[in-house]
Amino acid sequence: MNLSRARLEVIVFDADDTLWHNEHLFQDTQRRLSELLEPYATHSQVQAGLALCERRNVGLFGYGIKGFTLSMVETAIEMSERRISAAEIHQIMMLGRAMMQAPLELMDGVEAVLEALRGRHRLLMITKGDLFHQRNRIEKSGLARYFEHTEVVANKDAATYAEVFAARGADPDRTMMVGNSVPSDILPVLELGGYAVHIPYTSTAEFERHQGALEHPRLFTLDAVTELPALVRRI
Repeated sequence: MNLSRARLEVIVFDADDTLWHNEHLFQDTQRRLSELLEPYATHSQVQAGLALCERRNVGLFGYGIKGFTLSMVETAIEMSERRISAAEIHQIMMLGRAMMQAPLELMDGVEAVLEALRGRHRLLMITKGDLFHQRNRIEKSGLARYFEHTEVVANKDAATYAEVFAARGADPDRTMMVGNSVPSDILPVLELGGYAVHIPYTSTAEFERHQGALEHPRLFTLDAVTELPALVRRI
C-alpha cells in the first residue's frame, strides 16, 4: 500500500485508548458493579443487563462516564427488581465519581510521536463523549499544544467527520485517522475516502466492537502508536 497519489497533509487522532488509557476504568468498574450486585444477580447477568442498558441509553445520555453511571444505576434497579437500597445506589454513584476523578495515563511514547509529526503535518484531535469531561481530560493530558484543533463530538459517523473536515479545510483524500475503534474511528473515515490507522487496544467496549475481518487498501494496522512516525515516513 502507498499514498503516493496524494500527499498526506492532515493526521487526526482519537483520544480515549489511542492517546491515553480509558477502557480499563470501565472494565474495572463493571467488575465492581457485579460484586455489589451479587445478592441480586450473577456476574454474567449483570454484564449482559448493563450492555443492553447502555445501548438503550446512549442515544439519550451520549457516550462517557456520566451516561455510564446512569446506566449502572438503572441496571442495578432492574437486576434487583427494585430492591436495591439507597446506600447501594450511593455506592454506584461513588464508582462513577471515582472514574471521573481517576488520574489520566498517557500511552507510552505518545508525546514523542506527536512531537515528531506536528512539524510535518497538521494534527487534529477528534474525540466523542461528554463535552465537559473530555475538555477536562484534554487539558489534564497536556497534549493540546500539539494540535491545531481539538474537537469533542457527540457521535463519530461519516457525517460528523465530513463536517469537521470541511470546517478545518481538510481534504479526506489527504487525511489519515488514527484510532482504536473500528466503528467510530476507522469505517467512517474510509467511507469518506480518507486513510485510517487502526491501533487495537487491549480491551474494547461492547458497542465499539467490530465483527469479521477488516480489509481496505487505505487501512493500516499497527501494534502501538509509537510505530506511527515510521509508517508516515514510509508514506
